[in-house]
Amino acid sequence: MNKIKNVLKNVLILVVFSLSISKINSSVVKPLPADPNELVLAFMSPYFDPEYVQYSGAADYAISQYNETFKTKYSRTIRLHKFEDSNDVIDSLDLVTMPVNGIIGPAYSGTSSTACLVFGAFAVPSISFYATGASLSNSGSYPYFQRVMPDDRLQVQAIISLLKKNGWTRVSCVHTNEDYGNGGADQLVQQSNAKGITVNTNQAINVVDGGVAPPQSEYDIVFDNLESAKARVIVLYALFPPDCLEIWNQAKKRGFLGEGFTWIVTDGCAELTGGTDEDLVGVLATFPSYGLGTQKYSDFEKTIVNDYNNNTGDAFYKGASFSYDATIAMLMGLEAVLAKGGDPWDGEQVRAELRSLTFEGVTGTVAFDKDTGDRLYGEFALLNLINSTKGSFDPIGSINPDSGEITLTRDILYSGPTYKVPSDYQVVVFDRTLNIVLGVITGVCVLIVIGIGLVIVFQWRKFRYSSPLFCMFIIIGALMGLASVFTLLPTPTTPLCSGFPWLLGLGYVIVFGTLFTKTWRTWRLFSNARKFKIIRITNKFIITLVGAFVLLESIFMILWTAIDRPLPLAEPIFKAGEAQLQCTSDSEAWWYVFVFYKVFYILFGVFLAFKTRNVVDSLNESKPITLALYNLTFIMVVAIALGFILRDNPIAIIVIQTIAILLGFTVTVAVLFLPKVWMILSGQQHSIDSIGTSMDSMGRSNGNTTDAESTRGYTNKDYNNQSVGRSFSAHASGFKDITPSNHPQLGIVYTGGDSFPRVGSTHTAASRSEAEINVSQDVIVKANKKNEEESGESSKPSENNI
Repeated sequence: MNKIKNVLKNVLILVVFSLSISKINSSVVKPLPADPNELVLAFMSPYFDPEYVQYSGAADYAISQYNETFKTKYSRTIRLHKFEDSNDVIDSLDLVTMPVNGIIGPAYSGTSSTACLVFGAFAVPSISFYATGASLSNSGSYPYFQRVMPDDRLQVQAIISLLKKNGWTRVSCVHTNEDYGNGGADQLVQQSNAKGITVNTNQAINVVDGGVAPPQSEYDIVFDNLESAKARVIVLYALFPPDCLEIWNQAKKRGFLGEGFTWIVTDGCAELTGGTDEDLVGVLATFPSYGLGTQKYSDFEKTIVNDYNNNTGDAFYKGASFSYDATIAMLMGLEAVLAKGGDPWDGEQVRAELRSLTFEGVTGTVAFDKDTGDRLYGEFALLNLINSTKGSFDPIGSINPDSGEITLTRDILYSGPTYKVPSDYQVVVFDRTLNIVLGVITGVCVLIVIGIGLVIVFQWRKFRYSSPLFCMFIIIGALMGLASVFTLLPTPTTPLCSGFPWLLGLGYVIVFGTLFTKTWRTWRLFSNARKFKIIRITNKFIITLVGAFVLLESIFMILWTAIDRPLPLAEPIFKAGEAQLQCTSDSEAWWYVFVFYKVFYILFGVFLAFKTRNVVDSLNESKPITLALYNLTFIMVVAIALGFILRDNPIAIIVIQTIAILLGFTVTVAVLFLPKVWMILSGQQHSIDSIGTSMDSMGRSNGNTTDAESTRGYTNKDYNNQSVGRSFSAHASGFKDITPSNHPQLGIVYTGGDSFPRVGSTHTAASRSEAEINVSQDVIVKANKKNEEESGESSKPSENNI
């Protein structure tokens, strides 16, 4: 109630004062000084502030350095009148009627916004050492106002530079309900919107008045709104350190201190000396650069602490350096007027000299804007509360508000404490139950693939026509692909984020690169057999091709990892104010290339499935390949489409990715091998092939076939197929009259025409297993002639083929 009365009283006084001023001639008549040889400066700052002693002491120190100069050169003395700054209007009227040459102050924006109206009306220049309100830059309302403290506009620019550096796009604001806090909060909202940063809530609270905090209900409203906004980065624009300490006390009770929360305070709380709570470690602050590290600053600090401290301990208040520079500027302006023979009581002359000054003060280069009186060359120190025992901020870098450049002398320590940049969103964790379920399902799929692989290993000879070596390549690739799921389920880390595309990419390439390469060999062998052309494609050559695919994938992954490595970052999700850790690269192009260039394998597989559709059953994998391709194509189309639709729902994305990977690899392995594995395990198939370990396109083995092997062969069903590429032993009954070709011929390839004759029922078991086939002599002659013509194209047989 008393505050309301004071406000009404001040408004009434201003109205009366404005009416009286309007009647005064445009040439304002100031009272005459009591002593024309005395220059009077007034110091205006709240005397009850703990900083008051050092602030006023800095002004005394500056005057002590100039007293002798004024006495000697101009026969003038300087007197500093210290005002209590208790009532803005009355105090300002008292000052201008004393009269005074100039005013050091008022200290703060609220007082300046009222008192400087009076000073301007009486043409009394003033230099504030702590007022930052943006409204004070209005030269029409405050024509005689100067300040050595950069204004809120620049301070907010510095804060936004910090927000942008850390990638923060949402911020909350809490401010004290007075001119300084209201003005700063308005600047923050305006500039943030212009820079694409959202201020999701802007909360005001009354100041701590005379050590009495606002009622608890006010704090409850503030933190209820912060909680609703899921605030994580909070800019605190408070007038004094006690305001900040009380807000942090409430924040601790409500769980708004500690890891995950970032508090940034402005110059009002940068003078903090009582931040001894360990939960305050990691709080950041911006403060106009005050020359820390220079010898001038170090000497000045020692002087103030030792000679002008008045038993306030070893604490040094940074505002004292600005109070000193403000006083020096006023003295330099007055001296310049006297040096030119001017009148130091003429405020217009003094203002003109002030705005022409440029000098190196304790706080750096001091100069004023000629139109507004604002300080030029603004630069801000970035402060960090690192040591709770010390309880005050330490400088860790600087911010140029105009360029946005941030220079750090050490890494920023955030609340937690941690050096990792926290998110500006509420980071939620993945559903552990869901992850466990997905992990169990993935484990079952891994066991199925391993089981199939073990059958291949222990039944190696029965998979000879399927190239068991390459079958195992497919098994290994599938296991790598399935292993990539286990990098998705835990909380993302940098190694897991990098491991996922490596495992998935290499697994995919090994599985489908091997499958399609060995199928390509089958197609090449049988397509050349129809032309009576002998070629050999060795295992070594196939391994080389697969290795080339793996090398190509590895080169891409190395480039991706080196240039734009996926990192765990908290990305916004569909719920407002929430984020989840996700593996993210700066450019999404890497993911697009990673996915879409693998479509080449699908297209190549479709081509091979078509080309090998008529190959004999024991070598024909067109049907399982077709099924695998259909499954893979369906999965990729559905998964990619759902991924784009649900991209802001990471839980759904992980489920989609996991299901796609499980179906892609497990189903592929199942359709390729499960039928054969089932026939072997159920005892329905005892032998899948019987011929030697190497064939060429004419069906010849490497000559290592044993007598026992020569008595095993194809069943009646096999011989009834119109197939190419079959190899028959020259030692089998019914082939005694066949003359070998110039090459060591253990068999020939039937190249088309009539069906293979059925095996008669009167043949012995041995003859039925090999089949007696009457091959016309012209076919043999034609084959031998073709071999002789193209013998240069044949390659040396290898030990392992098909």
